[in-house]
This record gives sequence, C-alpha cells and structure tokens, in this order.
Amino acid sequence: MPWFPPAGQSTQDGWRFDIVSVLAIIGESTLERHVQVITASSYAWLPRLLPAPQTILKTERPARLPSVKDVVITGVYSGLHLTELNFFADVIHDVATLQQYEFRVYDIHYAHKESKEAEELRSRPRVLTDGVAEPVYIPVKRFCALNVVNWISVVMTIGLFIWAGLIHDGLAMIALVTMSLSTSLACLSSEWYPVLSHRPTDAKVPRGDIVIATRHGAFVVVRCDEEITRELYGGTETCRYVFGDTWHRVLLGTSTVLLMASVILFNNCGWTMQAAIGSAYIILNILYWAVPLMMHRKSTWDMSRYEIKRAAPKARPTKRMPSYTETLWYAIRETGRIEWVQNSKLAPSTDAWRKWLQEALSNCYDGSTWDPVDAKDRFMREAAESVPPATKSG
Repeated sequence: MPWFPPAGQSTQDGWRFDIVSVLAIIGESTLERHVQVITASSYAWLPRLLPAPQTILKTERPARLPSVKDVVITGVYSGLHLTELNFFADVIHDVATLQQYEFRVYDIHYAHKESKEAEELRSRPRVLTDGVAEPVYIPVKRFCALNVVNWISVVMTIGLFIWAGLIHDGLAMIALVTMSLSTSLACLSSEWYPVLSHRPTDAKVPRGDIVIATRHGAFVVVRCDEEITRELYGGTETCRYVFGDTWHRVLLGTSTVLLMASVILFNNCGWTMQAAIGSAYIILNILYWAVPLMMHRKSTWDMSRYEIKRAAPKARPTKRMPSYTETLWYAIRETGRIEWVQNSKLAPSTDAWRKWLQEALSNCYDGSTWDPVDAKDRFMREAAESVPPATKSG
C-alpha cells in the first residue's frame, strides 16, 4: 500500500476533494468583520465566489453602525454629553490606539469639493421610510483594498468557469454560476449606505467644539462647527437599505437555495475542478484575512467630505511622568473653559478640585508656566490640613 494516494480520477485509490464544499463555507470569522463594507460597496452586486457566504445570509439587518463605548463626549459650549463615540468619528480618531494620558487636538472643517463616490451616491435612487431625504453620506472608496479583493474574486471566478468549459466539466460550470449568483443576491439583499444626521435648521448656534475623554485618561479636543458635531458625534448614524423587508426576504431565500444547490454540485464536480475551486477558496480566505493588515478604516471609507487636520497643543508638555491631572490641564488650556469639566464630571466635585479648576482657568494664557500637578498637590494638602483629626472614643 503506498504512503500517499496517487493523483487521478479513481474514486477508490485517488485523491478525493469532496471537502471542497466545506472550504466554500469556512472563514466566517474572517469575513464577519468585512460584511458591512462588502454590502455597502458599489460592487456588492458582482457575481463571484465569496468565502463563507452564509455570513451575509442574516434575517436581521443592523439599524445603525457600531459605536465605541466607555468614552465621554462633552460639548465645550453646547453642553452636549454622550457616553459613546459614533463609528465615523472613531474612523477619524481611532480611540483604541490612544495611549494612557495621551492628548490630541483636531481641526475639522468641510472640504470644498465632494468626491465622485459621494456625488454618485447622492444621485442614486433611494427607498425612504420617512419621506425625507437625508443629504449626508459617507460612501466606501471605490479603490479600497477590499474592493480590489472583490475584483480579484470576480477574475478568479471567470477563470475557473472558462477552465471548467475547456475540460467539459458541466457540473463545475453550473456550480460556479449558482454559487456566484448566491453571493450576488445575498449582498444585494443587505445592500445599504450610511446616512448621517444633520441640522434641520440654519439657526445660529454656538461653536460645536467637543472634548473626548477615554477610560485610560486620554483626551481629544476637536474644534469644529455645530453642523459637523451633529453629523459625526451628536447625531445617530443610520443604515439606509436599498431594499425593504419584503424584497430582502425574497433575495435572502433565493440566495439560500442557490447556496445549498451549489454545495451539492461542488461535491459532484470532476477531480481537477474540485482541486482548483478548493485552492481558490483558500486563496480568497487568505486575502480577506490579510485585508485588515494592509489597510485602515480610513482607507476604506471616503471621508473627503471633511478636511481633518491634527493640530499642535497650546500647552507646553512637561518632562514629568504623564498623569490624568496634566492631561486634563492640556484640554482646559486648549478650550479656555472649565464648564465642560464640571458638566461631564471629569473632575471630582470637591472644594480642592473646584479651586484647582478656577486656578487652571486663570492660567489659560500664552506663555503660562503654571504646573497643574503641583497646584493639585497644594490644594489637596490644604484640604487634608483643614480636616480636624479624628478623636478616639473612650
């Protein structure tokens, strides 16, 4: 008996690739993180092979984009107070990468010209549920890495179909068509585009500057107009789907039937095409796994609606070890106000801290050499000395 089965068509002695149907549905955890981008892409409808297509076959569609918890967002002038960061705001700031006690400043303004993708998305027909068209969109970039992988999959699928025709493997040709159509219908059933909130009135309002504070003591000051604050931070990002619930279920059911049929057909393809299709799925799984390593969300979503600049802080950094007190002072120095600290309870409500805040406010001027940590220690020491010592009971 040989150590390895010989290559050939024999069903008894040769290699068997019935496992190709399993390869077609493996990779759900890899594809899960890409589902929203895939279905929001303008190329979602393209028929192609897609690893783990059942990942897209979900009856429930999210109503909004995922947000970041455990952050505090407070308006410097508006009194805004939130405890989660919207998806596209996190695309800009990526708060998960902030180091402990890190401080950043951003200036965000509207860009003068929208991208071609945004203009195209604006002109697309939409199915509205409330009768009101929301004008603020953030499309997927046309030439992002994920779209490149999608086109690679299309080319591979066409190549496999031609190969199957050359070797007269009719079952493989039908299997490729049914699986590709299943992917296309699944993506179409959940095709969507993100819609941002906008101010319904042009009434004059205060500036929209905000401060973001993380659980690790990092602070981000954003200088922007109230309209941008509403779009990126204060409003709700919703998912506007192209097809309503009825058509969603119809497309989903058809895609599911085609998926099951293609799995059966894959198991009955010839040895050569089973090996080729199995190899294609392995390559696609590797590509989708590698996409997050090659790109950031900033290179996926078209944020050209906004002009985003990282600014230098006004306060001079010290050589001491970073601390919450010092980072809080940087934010106060940048905003020139302390009301937002009190409203969001980012400092303890004690007399010592209230005195510290007032002294911090009085030192918000160019060239200030005020030491926030020394001042805090001084006020804490005074507070401790003002408390009478406890007496022992006899």
